[in-house]
Amino acid sequence: MLKPFDWKDRPALIEHLMPVQKISVESFKEQMAGSGKTLTALGSYWKGRKPLILNKACILGCLLPATDNPLNDLEIFEMLMGMDALSMQKRIEATLPASKQHTVGDFLVLTYLEQVRQAKRCEELSDDLFAHIWSSVNAHLGTSASSFPELVEQMGIARFGQRPRVADVFCGSGQIPFEAARLGCDVYASDLNPIACMLTWGAFHIVGASREKRTEMEKAQTQLAEQVQKEIDALEIETDGNGWRAKVYLYCIEVVCPETGWRVPLIPTLIISKGYGVVARLVPVPAEKRYDIDVIYTRTEDEIAEAKNGTVQDGEMVHSPDGVTAYGTLKVLFQQLFAMLGNI
Repeated sequence: MLKPFDWKDRPALIEHLMPVQKISVESFKEQMAGSGKTLTALGSYWKGRKPLILNKACILGCLLPATDNPLNDLEIFEMLMGMDALSMQKRIEATLPASKQHTVGDFLVLTYLEQVRQAKRCEELSDDLFAHIWSSVNAHLGTSASSFPELVEQMGIARFGQRPRVADVFCGSGQIPFEAARLGCDVYASDLNPIACMLTWGAFHIVGASREKRTEMEKAQTQLAEQVQKEIDALEIETDGNGWRAKVYLYCIEVVCPETGWRVPLIPTLIISKGYGVVARLVPVPAEKRYDIDVIYTRTEDEIAEAKNGTVQDGEMVHSPDGVTAYGTLKVLFQQLFAMLGNI
């Protein structure tokens, strides 16, 4: 067992050992969780997103001291990471119905990779996952902690004379400072990218908010959603008849054709999705001198090719209410005239 005053001059655990394979497996599982990851709700597209489990491993690896008993060091580290046998049992049990929890032993004889595939991620479970580790952790490190913030504070005071401070000056979407704060460190974060700063702020103040604050925010979100719904209803935006509304809306600007008086939507191409064969079709409404826009699926590549050109061509407007006669600005008309003369 270490005494706290022994920590100051000892090298960090990460300099001596790190269960890289297990951390890699855990990191891969988190990355594959997609929208189930803790911070993706704030912004799923961020190429430099680091797994929180990897951040936790690095932070603890830098704080934990390497002792003269590396096997015990590894055992304690894996307990803190939720990688020990009892933690894994709890993680697997959390995925099984009550009627099958007696079979959890069958999973514990599998490789670590297969166990992790079956198990919940540590952050998906409550702090009860770690309830069994603290007596062993305290006996090994000479601490008296019963939670990660208590352990981190005691380690920081023993090693540095104060609670650990983590500064991330290129914080991206906030994974490192978020995990450091969750462990109990004092955190400083900044970035040159304002979107990164916004995501990091959201990680702390929305994802990391207290239960009371989250309840308050959810109430405000509900009120805002109801207000938006009233405005949508007032605009008479149609549904599919079953209460479902579109998630994404396409819009364009209309202008009045000086030659015909028709209102023409300015669309550079009628192709909406080439891969899915989705195109827009202009449907003339002569009585109102305007076009409706239908969204349809095409059946052939020729139909996709026909939809390539919209009402904006070479920076000019062109349209044809009857599908025969083309109207538009002079530049387009002259181009069409010259093309016709060239074919004579």
